[in-house]
Order: sequence, then C-alpha cells, then structure tokens
Amino acid sequence: MDTATSNTLSTVHPYRPARLTVPRVIKLMRAGATLHCTYSPTTWALSNGWEVGAPVANKVVQHPDIAGVGDCLFRAELSQTWRFVGR
Repeated sequence: MDTATSNTLSTVHPYRPARLTVPRVIKLMRAGATLHCTYSPTTWALSNGWEVGAPVANKVVQHPDIAGVGDCLFRAELSQTWRFVGR
C-alpha cells in the first residue's frame, strides 16, 4: 500500500469567520487578544491569528468596551489595532 505524507504543518485553526460572533470576539479580547485590521485587501484578525469577518469586526469596534490604540496612518482613519478597555 502506497501512502503519501506531507512535510508541511497546517496553521489553519478550526475557527472560521462565520463561527466568531461579536460576543465571542469580545470575550477573547477581554482575555487579552487584540483585533487588527490590515488593508489591501481589508482583513480583520485577532492577535492569536484567527480571522474575523468584516461584519463582526465592524460591530466589535463600535462596542463601548473596545478602543482603538491610535495607530492610524492618517488622522481621519480608523485605528488598525483595537483593545478591550472595559471592566
């Protein structure tokens, strides 16, 4: 029997954007994760590497316990890094 093996390790985590809800992302951020936005194309991800869907991320950054750290390129832009600052 011939079996093929792979020498590459998968870094894909089972969480998909559809599975990360607003409350779950906020819970992860309360525990210390940060939310990052990158451009070209626009993508959102937590500091643990999990991708966050744009609709969820847009709601998370509007939450009163979440604040941008001020790392935007231009003054009128949104921050690219967001942290939990609430209770």
